[in-house]
Amino acid sequence: MNTNSSTGRLVQLFYEERLMKMIADFSNWRIDPFIRQMDAARKKGRIFPFVRGLRLSAHLIYAIREILEGTSLKANWGQLVDRSGVFCSRECDVVIHRDGHIGRWNGTEKPIMDFRFIEQKQAVAVISCKSYLRSGNVDSEYCKLMKPFVKKIWLFAECCSPQSVKNIRDKALRFGYKKFWYLYTWSKQKDLEPNKDGWKEFVKEVRNLDKEHLEK
Repeated sequence: MNTNSSTGRLVQLFYEERLMKMIADFSNWRIDPFIRQMDAARKKGRIFPFVRGLRLSAHLIYAIREILEGTSLKANWGQLVDRSGVFCSRECDVVIHRDGHIGRWNGTEKPIMDFRFIEQKQAVAVISCKSYLRSGNVDSEYCKLMKPFVKKIWLFAECCSPQSVKNIRDKALRFGYKKFWYLYTWSKQKDLEPNKDGWKEFVKEVRNLDKEHLEK
């Protein structure tokens, strides 16, 4: 029996389980006909898009913390502080960083928010999170403004149309994002399709951050 192979498969199944749980949590609120109708009409009473994005970043932080369990890297919501200690970066939906922070807002035992101010030199990567992403909505300004603070800037979407994946990835890379991932594809014409291969790659890239950190 190949023990290493079996262990690798077991770990992979745990990570895949996290992916499928996230998709289950999000997709009901994306595909439900009533929710779609509300969103299309931009009616009052619908769930605010910012909240959806915040929920995605929270779920992603929880997942990354599991992936990085046992390493020296952390994942949080916050902003980076430049080398001078004077200026802050744009808001970072997810910051993957070395341990420590210089400020923490409302980081109590049971916080409503837990926002960290992290020194630029401690940041390893940041992730910009989007809910439903279209190729025309890829933000070029974010990369321009974040590049002075951190080298690795990733883009992560809850979902997108299957026809848009290549255009989004091409545009994201052109704008300076190092990687683009999504949880699943979905459109009115096609059923939901989990991005299992993409999630596997994402997990590998996150774990590689720890290896790169240790080599420095």
